Amino acid sequence: MKIVMHRGFCDAGLSFCARCSATFFQKPTGTDRPCIVKVIDDGQADVLEIVLYTDQRSLRFALTPELQEGLALEGWEYLADFAPALIRRGANRRWQGLKRNGATP
Repeated sequence: MKIVMHRGFCDAGLSFCARCSATFFQKPTGTDRPCIVKVIDDGQADVLEIVLYTDQRSLRFALTPELQEGLALEGWEYLADFAPALIRRGANRRWQGLKRNGATP
Protein backbone atom coordinates (compact mmCIF):
# COMPACT_ATOMS: atom_id res chain seq x y z
CA MET A 1 0.00 0.00 0.00
CA LYS A 2 1.16 3.53 -0.71
CA ILE A 3 0.06 6.67 1.15
CA VAL A 4 0.71 10.02 -0.51
CA MET A 5 0.86 13.06 1.77
CA HIS A 6 1.16 16.70 0.66
CA ARG A 7 1.76 19.41 3.25
CA GLY A 8 0.40 21.99 0.79
CA PHE A 9 -3.15 20.82 1.53
CA CYS A 10 -3.02 21.78 5.22
CA ASP A 11 -2.30 25.20 6.70
CA ALA A 12 -1.10 23.85 10.05
CA GLY A 13 2.11 25.35 11.38
CA LEU A 14 5.18 23.17 11.59
CA SER A 15 4.88 22.38 15.32
CA PHE A 16 1.27 21.18 14.94
CA CYS A 17 2.23 19.27 11.79
CA ALA A 18 4.98 17.45 13.69
CA ARG A 19 2.56 16.38 16.44
CA CYS A 20 -0.15 15.42 13.93
CA SER A 21 2.22 13.34 11.81
CA ALA A 22 3.75 11.69 14.89
CA THR A 23 0.27 10.58 15.92
CA PHE A 24 -0.43 9.41 12.36
CA PHE A 25 2.73 7.29 12.22
CA GLN A 26 1.80 5.52 15.45
CA LYS A 27 -1.13 3.89 13.59
CA PRO A 28 -0.95 4.88 9.91
CA THR A 29 -3.67 2.65 8.52
CA GLY A 30 -7.26 3.69 9.00
CA THR A 31 -6.31 7.26 9.91
CA ASP A 32 -7.19 10.30 7.82
CA ARG A 33 -5.46 13.68 7.75
CA PRO A 34 -5.99 16.75 5.51
CA CYS A 35 -2.54 16.19 4.02
CA ILE A 36 -3.33 12.65 2.84
CA VAL A 37 -4.22 13.08 -0.80
CA LYS A 38 -4.05 9.48 -2.05
CA VAL A 39 -4.12 5.95 -0.72
CA ILE A 40 -3.08 3.48 -3.38
CA ASP A 41 -3.51 -0.27 -3.08
CA ASP A 42 -0.52 -1.50 -5.03
CA GLY A 43 -0.99 -5.12 -4.02
CA GLN A 44 1.93 -5.10 -1.59
CA ALA A 45 0.11 -5.70 1.67
CA ASP A 46 3.33 -6.34 3.59
CA VAL A 47 4.97 -3.00 2.65
CA LEU A 48 3.58 0.43 3.51
CA GLU A 49 5.25 3.08 1.36
CA ILE A 50 4.92 6.74 2.31
CA VAL A 51 5.44 9.61 -0.12
CA LEU A 52 5.47 13.07 1.45
CA TYR A 53 5.60 16.26 -0.61
CA THR A 54 6.70 19.46 1.14
CA ASP A 55 8.68 22.58 0.27
CA GLN A 56 9.21 21.50 -3.37
CA ARG A 57 10.78 18.26 -2.13
CA SER A 58 9.63 14.71 -1.67
CA LEU A 59 10.42 12.13 0.95
CA ARG A 60 9.83 8.49 -0.02
CA PHE A 61 10.29 5.62 2.34
CA ALA A 62 9.02 2.19 3.30
CA LEU A 63 7.65 2.27 6.84
CA THR A 64 9.83 -0.21 8.71
CA PRO A 65 9.37 -0.83 12.44
CA GLU A 66 12.60 1.08 13.13
CA LEU A 67 11.50 4.12 11.11
CA GLN A 68 8.03 3.98 12.58
CA GLU A 69 9.48 4.27 16.08
CA GLY A 70 11.36 7.48 15.24
CA LEU A 71 8.49 8.93 13.20
CA ALA A 72 5.99 8.21 15.98
CA LEU A 73 8.11 10.33 18.34
CA GLU A 74 9.17 13.22 16.11
CA GLY A 75 6.83 13.20 13.12
CA TRP A 76 7.88 13.34 9.48
CA GLU A 77 10.74 15.76 10.25
CA TYR A 78 12.60 12.74 11.64
CA LEU A 79 13.64 12.01 8.04
CA ALA A 80 14.01 15.59 6.74
CA ASP A 81 17.51 16.67 5.79
CA PHE A 82 16.36 20.27 5.24
CA ALA A 83 14.70 23.04 7.25
CA PRO A 84 10.96 22.90 6.40
CA ALA A 85 8.73 25.97 6.23
CA LEU A 86 7.25 26.96 9.57
CA ILE A 87 3.94 28.32 8.25
CA ARG A 88 1.75 27.16 5.36
CA ARG A 89 -0.89 29.21 3.54
CA GLY A 90 -3.32 28.60 0.69
CA ALA A 91 -4.57 25.08 1.39
CA ASN A 92 -8.23 26.02 0.99
CA ARG A 93 -7.52 27.64 -2.39
CA ARG A 94 -5.74 24.48 -3.57
CA TRP A 95 -8.61 22.21 -2.44
CA GLN A 96 -11.20 24.48 -4.11
CA GLY A 97 -9.18 24.49 -7.34
CA LEU A 98 -9.14 20.71 -7.40
CA LYS A 99 -12.86 20.61 -6.72
CA ARG A 100 -13.64 23.06 -9.56
CA ASN A 101 -11.51 21.10 -12.02
CA GLY A 102 -12.95 17.74 -10.99
CA ALA A 103 -9.44 16.43 -10.42
CA THR A 104 -8.04 14.33 -7.66
CA PRO A 105 -4.67 15.21 -6.10
